[in-house]
Amino acid sequence: MKRLLIFAIVAVLAGCASQAPLREHRPGTTPVAGSDEDELWYAMERAERELQRSPLRVRDQALTDYVRKVACTAGGDYCKDLRVYVMDVPQFNASMAPNGMMLVWTGALLRMRDEAELAFVLGHEAGHFRAQHSLRQWRRMKDTSALLSAFQVLAYGYGAPNTAMLGTLAGYATIFKFTRDMEREADRLGFASVVAQGYDPQAGVALWARMLREEETRRYERRGVVFATHPATQERLNDIRAAAAAAPNARRERHADAYRAATRPYLEHWLASELAQRRYAGSLLIINELLAEAPSEDRGVLTFYLGEAHRRRNAAGDRAKAAELYARAVAMPGVPAQAWREHGFALRDANRNADARAALQRYLTDAPQAEDRAFVQRELGKLGATR
Repeated sequence: MKRLLIFAIVAVLAGCASQAPLREHRPGTTPVAGSDEDELWYAMERAERELQRSPLRVRDQALTDYVRKVACTAGGDYCKDLRVYVMDVPQFNASMAPNGMMLVWTGALLRMRDEAELAFVLGHEAGHFRAQHSLRQWRRMKDTSALLSAFQVLAYGYGAPNTAMLGTLAGYATIFKFTRDMEREADRLGFASVVAQGYDPQAGVALWARMLREEETRRYERRGVVFATHPATQERLNDIRAAAAAAPNARRERHADAYRAATRPYLEHWLASELAQRRYAGSLLIINELLAEAPSEDRGVLTFYLGEAHRRRNAAGDRAKAAELYARAVAMPGVPAQAWREHGFALRDANRNADARAALQRYLTDAPQAEDRAFVQRELGKLGATR
């Protein structure tokens, strides 16, 4: 069914490309009926209906409303044209379709620190919409082979293997792969809009400096979706640093508390999803940097997942480091129940059987419905437990 939809879209679009002048894209306006832009929007609207049914779509209205509020602030007068979808994908990305469909991946939300950083990313995407970059790119696709190549991205995925829907989402980010000049224009438009709304221009500098550090942990890998379709991260960082320096009298709003209130309920899930990618060098960097800035109530969760990153990587010294982090985590507030389980297993491996029993029993107390309860009880039996 999905392939039929894709090739139907291809058939529609193949016959409608033109070099007509760009319309005046005022807020709240739509394409001229019968134009190539109208057909492009039609195709994206069909894709959006598919997206709305995606199991990866985050359906928490509170989180979606918050992200949309920031998108509206960053997008200015184009707010009424934007529809925001938060997608449960553990990679840094956001993308903008030509019909106003904006996708924000949860991997990006994990990596951000405050509302100002989110506003810079969403302002950039709104800049693409305002400047009609998707339509300009569409008009560059002149032959059917280019169309088929583009829509195969939707069918088979790009940069996100093993999950068909994840591949589809990556396709939305790459089907209209913008030129670097377009990316720079979107950066300029987004920066101006966000700073005008009072957000700290240094927020973009902080975000892209962290993204550069993460990118450097993947120097031997194929560049991911966000890195492949945007200007070199160092170039982008240099540009935004210069723009921030040129706005010395700007307001400095960050709204970190509002951002944390909206995203904190998902922290543990996003950390688990991050580790599931098995990109441990990057994950260790991300969690360490989060931990360095975290409020006390988040430190237990982050310390536990830092231990998990070491345990799963299992390089030289990682087991000992994980054991140390588990012991530290269980002494902190808000630690996940499974920290007691992993702490117990680490104590067992160190032949501290009495302490291991106490930790594993604490795990069963804190997680009475744990799926691995029977397994843990058998381990307790091996340790000579009385229950």
